[in-house]
Amino acid sequence: MENRPLLYTVNSACMLGLSLVLVGAFYFQYGLGETPCPLCLLQRMGMLGVILGLSLNTAFGFRREHAAVVIGAALVGGSFSVRQVLLHIAPVEGEPTGYGSAVLGMHLYTWAAIVFLTTIAGTAVFLCLIRDEPAGTVRRPTLFDRSTLLFATLLCLSNALATFVECGAGACCENGPCP
Repeated sequence: MENRPLLYTVNSACMLGLSLVLVGAFYFQYGLGETPCPLCLLQRMGMLGVILGLSLNTAFGFRREHAAVVIGAALVGGSFSVRQVLLHIAPVEGEPTGYGSAVLGMHLYTWAAIVFLTTIAGTAVFLCLIRDEPAGTVRRPTLFDRSTLLFATLLCLSNALATFVECGAGACCENGPCP
């Protein structure tokens, strides 16, 4: 039997957790001065897509389509993080063996791959636990749900602004906007 309030709280907690991962990325970018590479920015966009899918659950109720957004965004973001992991397993001669600082012995892109894989697995479990809400169901999100949704929205806007400041309106290359 489902416990909807608990499942919504778990959904919002997952959204908050991903938001805090992005706050950590901002710390590395602005606190430590480590400019994100284009693959890092694409991984952030994947996390924002996962947050979007979770926020759809908060705003409109549980639907399989929202889980599809979460899994699709996690697959896209995960492919970018795995690509970056593979680039640094056997780097080109003269290239560093990793990009950026390590956290608990692993680089951020490795952690991102773990987060995306965990997201896919967690969403699969979630799909086994929930049923779509009947059409026309109205749900009042709790204060925690609304606060998390607001925080995630502000973080998404901050990421968009930070990426625009770093890259401009065009494509983003290693050393600023592409020529």
